[in-house]
Amino acid sequence: MKINIAQLRQAIGASQSFSFHTPVEDLAGETGELWLKGRIEVTGEAVNTGRLLAISGVIKGVAGQTCHRCLADFTSEAVITFSENFREEGSAATDPDALVYHGDEIDLAEIVREALIVAEPLKALCGEDCRGLCPTCGVNRNETPCTCVTTSIDPRLAALEKLLPKK
Repeated sequence: MKINIAQLRQAIGASQSFSFHTPVEDLAGETGELWLKGRIEVTGEAVNTGRLLAISGVIKGVAGQTCHRCLADFTSEAVITFSENFREEGSAATDPDALVYHGDEIDLAEIVREALIVAEPLKALCGEDCRGLCPTCGVNRNETPCTCVTTSIDPRLAALEKLLPKK
């Protein structure tokens, strides 16, 4: 996932598009596994701003996950954006957040890998309307309705129930 920036460095305001297709396993690194499955597509653009090279792009892939509410496996389309600034090693650019490059190539593999790690959802849901598992009988409430009574009063507040009007 290297882009050649030799032409880009020659003119301020110049831009260069890039596109890669790669198996997500190539980016897994030491952790061994990422939440996307199969192949990913990385597209974007690099722009010479004068002092820095601004690189931004989009990562597209398919996420294979397990729902945190109902434990069903599902797949979804993932679209993740990334943006980084690069400064040449030894340049006068003062942006402390800019990454350093040297030579005529920039390797985007680590940037894409980090973007995938940061974008992983904390709780994956098969749908916003997922009703999850019944806490009493364990049935998936998306597939089968259950008749379990799931309303219970905290025992510390049970004495207050006497104050409620009877139905």
